[in-house]
Amino acid sequence: GRPRILAFDSVRFLLVAYIVCGHFVAFAAPPPFVFRAATQVNVVVGAFFALSGYVAAYTSTEPAAHKASEKFIQTPSTLWILQRVFSYFPLHLFVLLAFSPVFVYSDVVYSGWPTAIWHGVLSMTMTQAWFPLHAEVWNAPAWFLSALTFATIVLAFALSPLARQTKAELRRTLAALFFAGLLPKVGYCYDHKVWNLLEGSIPSKAHPNLASFNTQRFSPFLATGRGPTRSCGLSTRDARRCRGRVRGPETKQVRHNRARFGHPNRGDLARRRPSAAQRLARAWCPRRAPLLTVPHGRVAQVTDSMCRALSNKGLVALGSLTFPIFLLHGPIGQVFYKKVVATKLFGGPLHLIVGPRIFYAYLAVTIVAAYIVQHTFLSSRRVAKLSSTACDTAAAVLRWSPSPTSSEQPV
Repeated sequence: GRPRILAFDSVRFLLVAYIVCGHFVAFAAPPPFVFRAATQVNVVVGAFFALSGYVAAYTSTEPAAHKASEKFIQTPSTLWILQRVFSYFPLHLFVLLAFSPVFVYSDVVYSGWPTAIWHGVLSMTMTQAWFPLHAEVWNAPAWFLSALTFATIVLAFALSPLARQTKAELRRTLAALFFAGLLPKVGYCYDHKVWNLLEGSIPSKAHPNLASFNTQRFSPFLATGRGPTRSCGLSTRDARRCRGRVRGPETKQVRHNRARFGHPNRGDLARRRPSAAQRLARAWCPRRAPLLTVPHGRVAQVTDSMCRALSNKGLVALGSLTFPIFLLHGPIGQVFYKKVVATKLFGGPLHLIVGPRIFYAYLAVTIVAAYIVQHTFLSSRRVAKLSSTACDTAAAVLRWSPSPTSSEQPV
């Protein structure tokens, strides 16, 4: 398999740290500027879609070629989709079951059992993102998984055509998807005269049309265009440099250049003008960005200062907790701050009982809980085996014969 890009774990942690703080920093009574700066969460969520699309392209396309990998081509599309869905569905299901008393109690108090059951169905099936006013039922951050599932289904059929495109064609496709996603947002801002709206820092009731606004945030259709094209543009190289060339044995210098610069010909790479997609990648990891633009097996030898910082062992260790932090911070926040739940448990929201500093205890509890889940549930061989069996069973139900690759842990 291809090497894991450790710097991505660090990037994920930095993104999820902003998201966690953005969702609950209001209870810490921050200054107005800090509050506005820390609550633009959906901008950062878009980066998660880009990273998810990149990883899918990185593991499913051939470097230095305009084609999908042989493994991707030989794996039935349904099985490929299920492998990726089951890489996050077990933890999603675990969190829903673990905090179901919190979710159900709140729904029953305000809306009754029928609504609680319906919200449970939406959450369990990861279909909540299709309902603009209910995309954040139960575990609010899980709407991302709902939209990501649909994007993964589309990517299974779009990845091969995208991988065959040249850089010029990818630029045009990226521009088309960018404007297709931008126009609905421009339309919303124009129709409602909200050009300077900071969505994360105003209450929901202050929006002129919350349903329309949530469609811009949660729509799986709009989420689909955020990652695949730019990901293929970053993961596949321009094959025109390789066409018609016969590759001889790699010399020591060629191997060094490939590991250090991502290409055997250092001078050729240096003279090439970077594409728009590559410049986008360099915004994440400056100066050649080899960890994003050229995913070769020896990227660990890159000496770029930003890449070294992102590969710091401590940051990478925190990065390994990103997924459980992402799914746990919402339910734990409800226990701390949601009035109906906190009143039942503690007599009131904890920021009113203890004070704003309880926010730091909330962050600590979230990280500790994520560590426990990572090293018990997610590291469990039994859970991995059950997940693999469920994936194979679902593939069989959908009339695809399980392949040997289905037992591998999805990327």
